[in-house]
Amino acid sequence: MITGFWLIRLLHRLQKIHRGQIPSTGVLSWLAHMSSSNHLGYAAQRSSHHTDALSIEQRARVELVLAHIYVLQVKREIARGLHTGARGKKVSWNSAGDMRATQVALIGKAFNHECPGLLLNLLLDWNTGATLVSTQFLDNVCAKYLADSARIRDSLDAGRQVYALVISEAWVNRGSRTTGFIDALWAADNFEMATRALAELQQLEGGVGGSIISSLAIQLMQCASMASNMPVASQIFDRYRLLLNRSPAAYNILMHPKALAYDIPGVVAILKRMRINDVCPDSVTWTTIMNGMCINGRIEAAMKLFALHLDFLPQRRSNDVVSNGVVNKDVVNNDVVNKDNVLYAPMRGFMPAVPNLWQQWYANNTKSYSIHSYFANLLRGMAAHYHEPLASGRRSRRSADSLITVPWLPTLATHKMLLKHLGRAHRIQELTAYYALLKQYWPHQYSQWSGSRGRAGDDSGLRGVERLVRGYLAQNMPELRNAYGLGSDVCADASPHYYDYCERILDLASKPYALDYIARNRPDRIVFNKSLVAYALDGDIRTVLSLMEKHPELSDIATWTELVRCVLTQIQASPGDVRMLQPLASADWLAFILDLEQRLALRGIRFTQVTFGQVIQSAVQRSDFSAVLRIVEHMSTNTSVRFNIDMLRMVL
Repeated sequence: MITGFWLIRLLHRLQKIHRGQIPSTGVLSWLAHMSSSNHLGYAAQRSSHHTDALSIEQRARVELVLAHIYVLQVKREIARGLHTGARGKKVSWNSAGDMRATQVALIGKAFNHECPGLLLNLLLDWNTGATLVSTQFLDNVCAKYLADSARIRDSLDAGRQVYALVISEAWVNRGSRTTGFIDALWAADNFEMATRALAELQQLEGGVGGSIISSLAIQLMQCASMASNMPVASQIFDRYRLLLNRSPAAYNILMHPKALAYDIPGVVAILKRMRINDVCPDSVTWTTIMNGMCINGRIEAAMKLFALHLDFLPQRRSNDVVSNGVVNKDVVNNDVVNKDNVLYAPMRGFMPAVPNLWQQWYANNTKSYSIHSYFANLLRGMAAHYHEPLASGRRSRRSADSLITVPWLPTLATHKMLLKHLGRAHRIQELTAYYALLKQYWPHQYSQWSGSRGRAGDDSGLRGVERLVRGYLAQNMPELRNAYGLGSDVCADASPHYYDYCERILDLASKPYALDYIARNRPDRIVFNKSLVAYALDGDIRTVLSLMEKHPELSDIATWTELVRCVLTQIQASPGDVRMLQPLASADWLAFILDLEQRLALRGIRFTQVTFGQVIQSAVQRSDFSAVLRIVEHMSTNTSVRFNIDMLRMVL
């Protein structure tokens, strides 16, 4: 089979064709030689994909739209300081340079989303001829896209057409020809180009399936939404209305910014629009609305909205509740008779004697728990329709395929979102009660909707929730931190001020731990990190530093970010202490932090947007704008993190 080594040779020949040094027939003759020399094999199977039924031209147009979408995604990652190349994509690139790192990220996206034409164009740096990725990754490319002669021909044809389309766009829009594929993609107005390419794809002779067009349109809408460019997202929705009118994903994208801004009238308007078009809101819809409520300080309203999913659970039969005019209290109280761990829908007028947490939210009518009447009426109407009795002549919705037809049950993402907000609000009692209920009823009623593609009863998602809950409990409960061996440093003689530990901190940052180091009784990483959060917010630098020295194998950028937070907390708490601002004789507080950043960078631990954001926020709170300028200059010179919109909001 062709390997990464031979693919490198192929890419270099393609470069020579591009420069006019050899004719294109040279590649075909070289491939024939490779085949006769048994370097090409036919063991691997052609991967199936929804675009396989399309012509070469149609597939190239699809890849052109995806190319602009991926560039938009990477630009968004860079703007938010999240761009780290192709993390977890089996791609390696050891050199520096924003454009090459960007190219690696694009390569990972093209490889994982069946875009061979785009991938082949990205695999070679046309300016230097240097390959961007390892031969191991190229082996994977060969196995996936160059497994047989037909696949090789299709991939090369797609690469040629995608290259021609991108370069022709650059010629039409800027009036001067460029031969740099990446340069042309990067300099283009990607929203305009993607929209135009999608329209041209729809008009191609032979037609393209509506599912492909709608999928591309939704991805483009998502890019526009993430870039806060909702007018473009609305224009795309209106242009492809006939294809997107029945897609909950499209409405969810339109709803997301309104939910984040707590624009309830706007959210209700979109829900009414969905109802008119006979589109059922899904779990993403309700999770988006609840997340907006929590972010805007209305966590009780989100709890109430969450509890309305109980209406979609199995209902008790009325003759089980009332027999001969007498209410069976054991049946009403689920905790007594519920031997099979099945949670039932609340019964109007017959609440359990000891209601569980979700039922308490469901029945709570106080002002803080009030939600828009349209939400309650819509969900209860959907539930009533879902539970229509068999006497109505309709097919039972509680049949074997009911897992598919339930209008709404929370997914794993819903549970994690609400648990995180409960933890951040320090509502520990409700957090633990929530987790206890979820653990009891997970296998029978929720694991099927977890999104983990596991079998019914799979508890893999629940284990992730358990780690999350333990982390928030550790942050809020000193007793639990002590149980994990993460208690505070109570040495009375030790100094509480960070400036007495500067040299110790810098030494720890400069000294990597031994790879064979194994700590005894090592806590979970999330418990360790959340414990450091608690101590950092209290400004307890002694405990933070001692725990990091005790567990050096857990010291990643998240733990170092908490140490920086701890330092900044002390500075904010004692603005009149000169030593806080001048911890070292030769360096002020900012020079100390930037020195720490440089030492960690030598170990491959790099400050993120969050770390730099905390430093900028601290400088702004003290009106030290000269420090802000120093931070921005340091970021632009020494790191890949850039001053972005979130940091600008801190300054403003």
